[in-house]
Amino acid sequence: MLGTASDDTLSQLRAGEALSAVTLHATSVGLASCPLSQVLEIDATRRSLRDDVLGGAMSPQVVLRLGWAPPVPLPATPRRRVRDVIEPFPTR
Repeated sequence: MLGTASDDTLSQLRAGEALSAVTLHATSVGLASCPLSQVLEIDATRRSLRDDVLGGAMSPQVVLRLGWAPPVPLPATPRRRVRDVIEPFPTR
């Protein structure tokens, strides 16, 4: 988890810069990464992470999942056809 001493705009920018540095380094050593920010969009979860995980000392900015990438690319997952999920905009 990346956290900052405060939760202002500059701290959020610095957290983004740190995230970039961490993910680039992780990639250079063969790790895969996946940033997770959705969990921080829920106030109760964000407070719990701040208080219970970071000891109230930092504001959580992003959770980062790191791990070894598979040795070969995974097969593509099936996708729905575009026309099944997007409706054409009616024309006049």
